[in-house]
Amino acid sequence: MEEYPRVMYGHDSAGGPQCPSVDASGAVDVSATRVSGWKTATIDVSADDDLSDSVDLGEHYRYLAVIVPALTSARVGVHVAPSLAGTYVALGSGTSAQTDATSGGYATVFDIGGWRFVKLSTSAAQAADREFAVQGVRG
Repeated sequence: MEEYPRVMYGHDSAGGPQCPSVDASGAVDVSATRVSGWKTATIDVSADDDLSDSVDLGEHYRYLAVIVPALTSARVGVHVAPSLAGTYVALGSGTSAQTDATSGGYATVFDIGGWRFVKLSTSAAQAADREFAVQGVRG
């Protein structure tokens, strides 16, 4: 029996089918979709002192890797929405969906369960603008 390459399909935000690259030997290249690439989530204190701007990860990812900058001590959490301009809500409830109180300077990973549009929040107002590096990661 002849073996055929397995092809994985997904859909883009408009609902159109997508297929990752398949090389000449039939191997599926999923490396480009394993991570979103690093993006910046900025808390601009002149706009909002405890919530970052919206970040579009480009696709739906299971995990969100975050490099936390130096902070005014606070818990860090994630807010999600079904669209970039949508209504963002806290992911999870209570302190279990946030880091412990921190002054930053480390990296962490949140299980975001497949969301694409995210913001980062802090439980305390920040004294200055903060830039978080974020990256969506497949499970």
